[in-house]
Parts: sequence; structure tokens; C-alpha cells
Amino acid sequence: MKQKRRVSLFLQVALFALTAGMLIYFCISGNNLVLLLHSLPGLSLFWLLGSLFSVVASWLLETAILRLLLKSSGRGEYAYTFRESFSVVMTGLYFSAITPFGVMGQPMQFLRLTRQGIPSGRAVSALAQKYLVYQTAITCYSAAVLLLRSGFFSRELPGFLALAVVGFGYQSAVVIFLFFFTHNRKVTTKLIRGILRLLAKVRIVKNLQQAEDKLNRQLDFYLESNKAMHKDHKRSFMVYGLTVLQQTAVFAVPFFLYKAFRCEGFPAVDMISAQCFVTMISSYTPLPGAAGAAEGSFLVLFRMFFQEDILQQAMLLWRFISYYSSILVGAFFAGFGRSGKGNKRQSSSGGNADSSREVS
Repeated sequence: MKQKRRVSLFLQVALFALTAGMLIYFCISGNNLVLLLHSLPGLSLFWLLGSLFSVVASWLLETAILRLLLKSSGRGEYAYTFRESFSVVMTGLYFSAITPFGVMGQPMQFLRLTRQGIPSGRAVSALAQKYLVYQTAITCYSAAVLLLRSGFFSRELPGFLALAVVGFGYQSAVVIFLFFFTHNRKVTTKLIRGILRLLAKVRIVKNLQQAEDKLNRQLDFYLESNKAMHKDHKRSFMVYGLTVLQQTAVFAVPFFLYKAFRCEGFPAVDMISAQCFVTMISSYTPLPGAAGAAEGSFLVLFRMFFQEDILQQAMLLWRFISYYSSILVGAFFAGFGRSGKGNKRQSSSGGNADSSREVS
């Protein structure tokens, strides 16, 4: 127990140091803090608060999505509080923000869910469905923006369309792979078995047969959960609808900042479309938070909306509100203490919990 407490304390200190380091770097790099402070007095407080609310709304919508998916990934209903779900979402946002390609976001969410007492099979299923829904929704969102607004942006920014198409291609490839992975059991099993055998050769996986048996149980549970969710059309519609709203809330942040700087002339749809393009262009950057690509594409795309003397300030505010806020808030949820409710949930969920535990 003492050893676990020491490891937990070390993790908390390391996460705090990392968070503080990233924020300090942001503040001192390029006199960012001075520029931010210089921009604040002239801003409209109403619209600035609107940008903050938009980000918080995206967190809350993602929390609601996770709760819906947890309910659809098993046969039983059980008490899972909004607060617990929110802590999982913020944990994922934090680790996605600090790791290349956000690779540690979902594994840390899985760890949080299992520490809360959610059976591992149900946790894997809900997180996999959530990722598939998110990627599908943002790809459709991007396709709509390309069809409806690419002409406007091509006229204003010649040559930008190629970058947007590359980003859209990357997103589309991810969705195609996920659908193929989800619906072709034979190919999926062969792919994962190949990975497991490779890991066994380098001695990361010790018992190959046991790992393959666990894989089959996990995959069966996931495929059954997927079918259950898609049969529930009402819930599927709600999940996809909330996901589009969540993405729109994130994309709307630059518009609120545009109004906060007391700018006029361009509608919200142009700002939302531009931010969608920023996401497309920076999505394949292998750095934490798409560092460099996100800032650079914002400066290029939003130059047509913001005056040159406030463009840098707008970018810094946008970056702090949409990216660094998730690090700052998520750091408070990045610890992994066991939840007492989780223990009760597993012990009181009967046969469902037991059968789900087998797949872990």
C-alpha cells in the first residue's frame, strides 16, 4: 500500500510539473503572456465569456455522449453519475493534449473507467464506439464544409485547398479503417493476432494463448455492443447529434473571439468552417496538440477575418482557451485513485458484471 501511494504521489507531482512547464513555456514563448494581457482591456467581456462557455459546453456534451455509450454497451442499466463521466472525459482530454497524436487519451480513459468499477469489456466497447462516432461525425462535417465553403476559401487563400484535402483524406482513411475493423471479424482477428504474436516475440506478451483467448472474448463483446447500439436508433441518433453539437461548440470559439475583439463583417458559418479547416490541416501533425501546425494554420486562415495588429493576440487567446484550458482543468482529474462507488457497482451488477469481467 505504501509503495502504491508513493507511485501515485510521484505521478501526481510529475503531472503537475508537466502541466506547469507547458503553461510556463506558453507564457514566456514569444512574449505570449504580455500580448495576452495587452489584448484583454479592449475585449468585450460578454463574447469572451461566450468563448469560454463554448469550450465548457463541448466538455459537457462529450460527457453526455460517454454516458449514453456506456448505457448502450451492455445489457443492464446502472447508476453512473455525470461527475464520474466528466472526470473520464477530462482525463482523456488532458492526456490527448500532452501526447503526440493524442495516443494516451483513450488508454487513460480506460484506466479511469476501470478504476471507477466499470467492467473492462464495457469500457473498451464504449470508448471504441465513441472514437468511431467522433471520427465519422468530423469526417462528415469536414465533407460538408469542403462542399459548401471551399470555393470561398480558395478565392481568399489560393493553394490552401490542397492542405485541407490532405487532412480530409487522413480523416476519411481513419474512418474507413475503423468501419472495416468493426465489421470484418475475420480480418480484425488476424490483424490483432499478428500484433500479439509480434509482442510475444519481443516478450511484451508473456502468455500468447491466454492473450488470444482474451482477445476473442473482448472482440465478441465489442461486436455485440456495436450491434446493440445501432439497433437502438433513438440512442444512435442522440449520440451522433450530440457529437456534431460538441464539434460545433469547439469550432465556434474563434467566432466568439472575433466578436470579443469587436470585429464585424463575417458570419459565424465562415468562422466555424475556417476552424474546421484548421482541424483538418493540423490533424496529421505528430506533435502534442498539433503544436506549430495548429497555430500556423490559424494565422493563415484567420488572416482574412482579423486585422493584422490583433491576429497574433486572437491566435494566442484561441490557443489558450481551446487547448491549454483542457490541460489546466484536466490536470485536476489526471490522478487514478479507486472509487468506492466503483467497487459497489461491480459487486451489485450481478451476472452482467461477472460476464464482462471475464473479457478483461
